[in-house]
Amino acid sequence: MTFKYDILVVDDNFDITNIIKILLQKDGFRVFDFNDPILALEYFKLDPKKFALVITDVRMPGMSGIELLSRIKEVCPGIKSFLITAFELDSIEPEIKKHALEISEIFQKPIPLQNLSKSVNKYIRITESEKGKEIE
Repeated sequence: MTFKYDILVVDDNFDITNIIKILLQKDGFRVFDFNDPILALEYFKLDPKKFALVITDVRMPGMSGIELLSRIKEVCPGIKSFLITAFELDSIEPEIKKHALEISEIFQKPIPLQNLSKSVNKYIRITESEKGKEIE
C-alpha cells in the first residue's frame, strides 16, 4: 500500500490513538501513534520533514500537547497541527496564546471522527498546495 502522507498522533489514551490510527489509515495515511509525548517528540526530531500533520491531546503526563506542539514548531514551523481536548476551549486558549501557536483545528472529546477525517484531508490538500507553490 502506498501512503499519501505521514501523520503523528499523540494521546496518553491508547484507545484514542488506536481509533484515530485506524480511521486515518483507511484514508490512506501512514500514522505514527504515541502515548508518550516525550517519545513522540524524540521520534519527530529524527525526520521532521516526513510529517504533514501532528494531532495531539492537550493534557498528558510529562508534557502537555501545547508544549509538544511548541517544541515541534521550533523544528518545523509550518507544520499543520490539531489539538484534541476534553476541556472547554476557554481553558486552553491562554496557554495556546502564551506559546504563540498557530493551531489548524481543535476538536473536543468525544472526537467526531467524520469531522476529523474531513479536516485531515482538507489540511493535507492545503499542504500539497503550499508545497506546489514552493516548487514553482
